[in-house]
Amino acid sequence: GDEGCVHCPINSRTTSEGATNCVCRSGYYRADADPVDMPCTTIPSAPQAVISSVNETSLMLEWSPPRDS
Repeated sequence: GDEGCVHCPINSRTTSEGATNCVCRSGYYRADADPVDMPCTTIPSAPQAVISSVNETSLMLEWSPPRDS
C-alpha cells in the first residue's frame, strides 16, 4: 500500500519482507484479544527470597517480586 513500513513490536518478528503482521519469537506470546501491534511477553521469572513461617494454625509466605515480570 501507500503506508510506510513500521518496526515489529518488542519480542516479535516477521516471516518475510513486507509482511502485514509480526509473529511472536519463540517463548513469547500475545493473547488472542491483544492487537497485533502489542509487544509479545513471556511468563515471569520465579519470585525471589521466598520465606515460609509455620505455626500450629497457619502458614505465612513472603516473597519479593520476580526479577523479570
